[in-house]
Amino acid sequence: MAKEKKTKSKFRIYAEYFFFRILYGILHALPLKTGYALSRLLFRLLFRADRRHRVRTIQHVMHAGLFTDPKEAEAFALKSYLEFSKLFVEVVKMDQLYSKDKIHVVAPEDNLLGIIPVDGNERGRQYIIVTAHYGNWEVAGTAFSEAANRPMSSFMRPFENPLIGKLILDHRAGELHQLIDKHEGIRPILRAAAEGRHITMLIDQHATRSEGVECEFFGHPARVHMTPALLHLKTGIPIMPEITRRKPGSNFEFELVFSEPIQYKPTGDKKHDIQVITQMCATALEKLIMQDPVQWLWTPRHWLDLNRREAAQYKDWKPPVKLD
Repeated sequence: MAKEKKTKSKFRIYAEYFFFRILYGILHALPLKTGYALSRLLFRLLFRADRRHRVRTIQHVMHAGLFTDPKEAEAFALKSYLEFSKLFVEVVKMDQLYSKDKIHVVAPEDNLLGIIPVDGNERGRQYIIVTAHYGNWEVAGTAFSEAANRPMSSFMRPFENPLIGKLILDHRAGELHQLIDKHEGIRPILRAAAEGRHITMLIDQHATRSEGVECEFFGHPARVHMTPALLHLKTGIPIMPEITRRKPGSNFEFELVFSEPIQYKPTGDKKHDIQVITQMCATALEKLIMQDPVQWLWTPRHWLDLNRREAAQYKDWKPPVKLD
């Protein structure tokens, strides 16, 4: 039986929000580059002070096969922290700096299957978008909705601190971008799909047994969210893997990077079909992440065979399906 997560006390919620709001106000008042510099300093300190997460990040980088030398892995982990440090600044300053012309679409071929309509008055094709905690995922909803001229609904997990969550989500949600709490279940998603909206889900972090299936991810077992597969089988809407990549050295510019869409023909074996589709999603995101891995959030516990009580059970694990 899964343990229930402890809820934060009101005192802790307000205390966290108080300090967060002060930093938020400071960063909002600073120029972007100055805000980046301040955030980098704070994250450098965090990287050194928080040994548990620093060690875990280094372990993850090595586990995924990026490095075999711990020193090289530590240097990469610090770069990843510093890249992530930009996200908070960008969220704070989104109302000041965001504009449609700073968003660029990168796809395997021009206007791939109608991602972006040729005529500005038309709508791009409807997709189930699977994405990752990569680059600036917070800007993706508004950016893609505007580019595709089609509204979007994002399936999301609520923040542990609701006050901080509201402050951040006020930047993410809007007329074109609706947010759906995952605790509301699948019905709101099905309604949004029936209304012709894009559906977006972050699927790169650990799913519970009821929410996910075991897939190969960076060569190791991970439990990946199966909701996109279920929705695809139910609606026939194609799945589009995507990451939102920060352009190096730019002034708040991002690339929406897409891989080939996933359009799966069901076999009649629902369990098998869910497994295959979910593996296709995980593999596609892995390939996108590896184009520039430093922008991915490496700290969370992604894998079942590392830093978990049951890790020993996965010593001889083999993927349930292998893609061609």
